[in-house]
Amino acid sequence: MSERLTNPFVTMEINAPAEFQEHFRRFSQTTGASSVADLDRKPFPRMVDFWFISLCVAVSKGLKPATFEGVQTYKAVEGPQIASPEWRAHALKLIAIAETGNPEVVKEPRRVLEIANGLAFAGMPHVLEVLNQAPDEAIFELSDMLEELLP
Repeated sequence: MSERLTNPFVTMEINAPAEFQEHFRRFSQTTGASSVADLDRKPFPRMVDFWFISLCVAVSKGLKPATFEGVQTYKAVEGPQIASPEWRAHALKLIAIAETGNPEVVKEPRRVLEIANGLAFAGMPHVLEVLNQAPDEAIFELSDMLEELLP
């Protein structure tokens, strides 16, 4: 029987800089994808998946979290999606521990999400650069980039 996780992020949301709003729509299937060609151009099933891969790229590249001071933001993802699938909550906590060097950070879900969000938007320009190289084959460009990041 699998362990059931309570989503510590359920009442939170991912706030994205407004400059990324169109990119979330453009590369996410939640805004519509009805053909194979659409799926090639929209490699992310959900907006939260786009956010998470950007976070992973930032971690892999050793980037520092972006800051949002003075930046206009909008609600990109709601809390229930953040920890779906359940392993994502564990991953976010582990990343926060690695970033802070303090395991106690997991007791502060808002801080964990703040760290993850900062990293995601530090990594997103790198992901967008790859996706925009060949927009009709975004999924293939993304796959190549991710393969190169693997050790």
